[in-house]
Amino acid sequence: MAGKIRAIGVSNFHPDRVMDLMVHNRIAPAVNQIEMHPFYRRENERAFHAEHGILTQSWASFTEGCNDIFKHPVLSAIAAKHGKSVVQVILRWLNRRGVAVIPKSATPERVADFRFRAERAG
Repeated sequence: MAGKIRAIGVSNFHPDRVMDLMVHNRIAPAVNQIEMHPFYRRENERAFHAEHGILTQSWASFTEGCNDIFKHPVLSAIAAKHGKSVVQVILRWLNRRGVAVIPKSATPERVADFRFRAERAG
C-alpha cells in the first residue's frame, strides 16, 4: 500500500514524541489533538506545532466543566464586558491562537440550541 497515506493525525503527543515520529517516517502529522484551555495553555506545544506546520487541535477546551471555568471571575468579566458567554470567550481565545477546537456538550438541549444565520457568515 505504498504511497496511499497523505496525512496523519495524532493525539496527546508531546513534542519529543512528534519529533520521533517525524524523524522515523516520511510524513509528519497534520494535526496533534491535545488538551488545551485557559488553565492549561500549552504554549510550548503550540509553538512547536507552528514551527513544524502541524495544526494544534484542542480537546477539553472547557476543562470538561471542572474548576468552575464557566464562573471564573476573569473569564466572566471579559464575557460581561463584551456581551458574550464564557464559552464564546474561550472559543475566541483558542481561535485567535490558531487552534482548532472540538466543542462538545453532554446536554442535548444545548446541542439543539444552535442558531445560525447565513447572512452573518459573511
